[in-house]
Amino acid sequence: MKKILASIIAVILIAATFVGCSGGATTTPTPTAKPTTAPTAAPLTGNITASGSTALQPLLNLAIEPFKKATNFTGSITINGGGSGQGLTDVAAGTVNIGNSDVTAEQAGKDGKGLVDYKVAVVAVGIAVSSDVAEKISNISTDDLKGIFTGKITNWNQVKGWTGGSLPIAVYYRKAGSGTRTLFELYGIGTSMTDAQIGAFPNFTKKESSGDLESAIASGKGAIGYETLPYCGKLKLLKVDNVAATYENVYTGAYKIWGYEHMYTKGEATGSVKAFIDYVMSPAFAPTITASGYGAISKMTVSR
Repeated sequence: MKKILASIIAVILIAATFVGCSGGATTTPTPTAKPTTAPTAAPLTGNITASGSTALQPLLNLAIEPFKKATNFTGSITINGGGSGQGLTDVAAGTVNIGNSDVTAEQAGKDGKGLVDYKVAVVAVGIAVSSDVAEKISNISTDDLKGIFTGKITNWNQVKGWTGGSLPIAVYYRKAGSGTRTLFELYGIGTSMTDAQIGAFPNFTKKESSGDLESAIASGKGAIGYETLPYCGKLKLLKVDNVAATYENVYTGAYKIWGYEHMYTKGEATGSVKAFIDYVMSPAFAPTITASGYGAISKMTVSR
């Protein structure tokens, strides 16, 4: 009997020891949390309108569908041309949300007060010639370029480096207010003339848009004009002072005829307009910029 009692006491002591080690705590199961769904951001909507640079127009058109997909945008986007000057006039007047320009408002002769400038890309201007010209010359000096576009040189046999015979020069130029024209006059020949002055030369023909000028040079004879690189895929380009019109040369400052592509808004961009501009400037769209004939601002080692 004593042995049985001792065994019972031992069992009680062992059980007490385990209770002490556990601190006497009891575990209460934690209720399983119910899954929650994160609130979905409201889709962007509204109407985005832009006008201006015909050089920038193709790039922005390429941004429309991926922007809609990335942001679930349900509104409309309209990108019109008209030239840089027209875009700046329209956005200042409030008739469009965005004014696209190859030059600054000041370079375009606009006040720019109240406008906010978003630089989205770099654009170079090449000296394009028709195929028959490209067969006889590959480089042109700044002096000869200026002579041609001020009406002093009218035949290719007056141009240094020409290897052919007599060939009248057909000059194609953009209308006043064109950003491409402004870039060429500022950084290509260092002078400008009015349409009235240029119109006095019988071998000069004005074109309203980059696309029109591209077509004229491609089908012309003895033709020369200035064109932004996105439109030069099928055109022959001359070197200028032995420097080719490539973005590698633009990035280092070796090639001089270039500028920034600008998207201007009246006041800070907001809502869907801001989202569209942000997308154009985003890393997601950057490969499209360079693949479409424009330069990357991030690669510039010089500025202006």
